[in-house]
Amino acid sequence: MAVPIVLVRDNLNTHVSRRMHALIAARHWLTVVRLAAYAPDLNPTEGVWSAPV
Repeated sequence: MAVPIVLVRDNLNTHVSRRMHALIAARHWLTVVRLAAYAPDLNPTEGVWSAPV
């Protein structure tokens, strides 16, 4: 019996491919949560990257 796993991932193009969807679907013990594409309210450091230098 497999241990349930929750995976949090970003939106990298290889993470959202058809092949990755198939791999995830075949593993019922795996729950995948995708991060929002842009969520400054969830990640305060987002403002640092957009600040002028």
